[in-house]
Amino acid sequence: MNEIFSHIHPIVVHFPIVIITLTAIYDLFFAVVRRKSSPNGHWFWLLAFLSAWIAVGTGPGHDARGNTNIFHYHKLLAAITTWATFFMVVFRFTFVFRKREIIKQWLIIGSILSIICAVGILSVGYFGGKMVYDQGIGVKIHGKYVNPPKQDVRH
Repeated sequence: MNEIFSHIHPIVVHFPIVIITLTAIYDLFFAVVRRKSSPNGHWFWLLAFLSAWIAVGTGPGHDARGNTNIFHYHKLLAAITTWATFFMVVFRFTFVFRKREIIKQWLIIGSILSIICAVGILSVGYFGGKMVYDQGIGVKIHGKYVNPPKQDVRH
C-alpha cells in the first residue's frame, strides 16, 4: 500500500489529462455541430476540476529540487489549468442554476475556455513527461534515484 501512495502522482495525473481533453472535445462538438452547450457538460467539468486539483495536490515537487529547469513551467501551467478548469465549472454551473441555455456569445467564451483548459493540461503533461523521460526526475532504479534531488537548493 505504501508503494501506491509513494507513486500516487504518476497514477492520478492521467485522469485530468483524459477528462479535461475529452470534455473540451465534447463541449466543442456541441458548440460547433449542434450550436448549443453540451448536456451535462457541467458535471464533466466538475470531475475535470476535482481530478486536476488532486493531481496538483499529489505532485512531488521535492523530487525535482535543483535537477530540472522546467519544473517551474510544469507547476505554473498546472496551477493555471486547474484555475481555468475551476472557472469553467463556475461558468457552466451559473447557467445550470439559472436554468438557462448558454447563448451564442457565452457559447463562444465557453469554447475558448475549453480550448485553454485542453491546451493547458496537454502542456502540463508535456513538461511532466519531459521531466520524467528526459531528465529522470522521480525515477528510481533498485531504490535509488536516477537523478536525486539536491539537498541545498532553496525555493
